[in-house]
Amino acid sequence: MALVGILVAAAAVVVGLLATRRWGTRRRLIAFDCVSTPLISEAHLGALGRDLLKVTYRDVEVVNPHLVHIRIRNIGPSDVASVHFDAETPLTVGLSCRVLGVTTVPGPVPAGVSSTGAQGEITFGPGLLRRNEEWALGVLVEGSPRPEMMSSLIDTDIVRRG
Repeated sequence: MALVGILVAAAAVVVGLLATRRWGTRRRLIAFDCVSTPLISEAHLGALGRDLLKVTYRDVEVVNPHLVHIRIRNIGPSDVASVHFDAETPLTVGLSCRVLGVTTVPGPVPAGVSSTGAQGEITFGPGLLRRNEEWALGVLVEGSPRPEMMSSLIDTDIVRRG
């Protein structure tokens, strides 16, 4: 009889752990990914000369142009809703370089772009980011970016990838 009691107690603990894992309150999880690609490498500039190859944006020459692709993906157990943005403050990605314009927006993304001098920022949200969905944006910048994510999401962890 004691052995049966021990087995029932062990089974109850296992079922309790599995139920907590499945239906318990877990924090949301967002993956942040930022990839920068230089459009003109310094090695090619040395061989070709600066006057032979130029990138312009709206008829203005871009010095040290980079394409930056930013992805924010919900990899957590539940959706991130607009109410999870504290005081409706968006996610902000500071690039520490001048943002010239948006190159790609795959799908509806609640995003904004601002550039004040050398401090370009990309904002995402507030909005509904469903589980396993992503917000992505491509931008043209001048200079080598140093991306930094600033978040005001409630009960949500941010992990950096790439």
